[in-house]
Amino acid sequence: MEGVREGDVLRIDSQNRKPSIDNLAIESALAIEIIHEGKSHSLGLTMRTPGEDLDLVVGMLYSEGIIQSKSDIQSVSFDEDEAKVNLVESCIFSPEDHNRRTTKTSACGICGKESISNLLHIHGPKLRDNFSLERNAISNASLDLLSSQRIFQLTGGTHAAALLSEKCELISLREDIGRHNALDKLVGSYIRQPNDMSPTLLLVSGRASFELVQKCIRLGVPIMASVGAASTLAVDMAKEHNLTLLSFVRDERMLVHSAPHRISNN
Repeated sequence: MEGVREGDVLRIDSQNRKPSIDNLAIESALAIEIIHEGKSHSLGLTMRTPGEDLDLVVGMLYSEGIIQSKSDIQSVSFDEDEAKVNLVESCIFSPEDHNRRTTKTSACGICGKESISNLLHIHGPKLRDNFSLERNAISNASLDLLSSQRIFQLTGGTHAAALLSEKCELISLREDIGRHNALDKLVGSYIRQPNDMSPTLLLVSGRASFELVQKCIRLGVPIMASVGAASTLAVDMAKEHNLTLLSFVRDERMLVHSAPHRISNN
């Protein structure tokens, strides 16, 4: 399977020491270069699990406000672990707003950015407000998320992000060793090929950080649920944008940090 590699290990328990084979989630670098108006600009390196790299690049550019739609991209080409993105001339691109001083690791969403002020002001469409989701449906969806993570089942080493409809039907799911990359891949897949089902719920396998909430708002998804905890800045941003933010979604329980009117207890 793409994104997975076998490795030799020594398995040790209270009774045995024996050689074995284990599956590892691959982590490798992807260099991203932007070409706009005949000039080349590096976005640096991102550490990711190879596979669905086009989704990753498109999603990252959209999440960070570099593009407003897929029509802003003229072409994307890959040469091994390098991606070159040609933007259309009409796309407004300011290189200094997107400089990175360091490598973006798989554990980091905005590492190396010189300022987060631009990200704080990247907004998406107004979030829908005329519906509610049942608590049990969300809990069941979180269980389905785990069973749908093919790479995680093999390696135990990847995060997942999934978009679901108002009926909690799975629209799409992406995995990556980095939780931010998993969500960027998901965003990119939706931007490239919009689905007839409007995304209503974003489920993430890890914690809810500011960067993930920002990406959710940017895509216009009104409810975000995480298996792990939420951070203070994530909660503050969710409240500011009327996003329903849930954390510790498991075993038919959850914490609702903001906009609880979208969650029903039926």
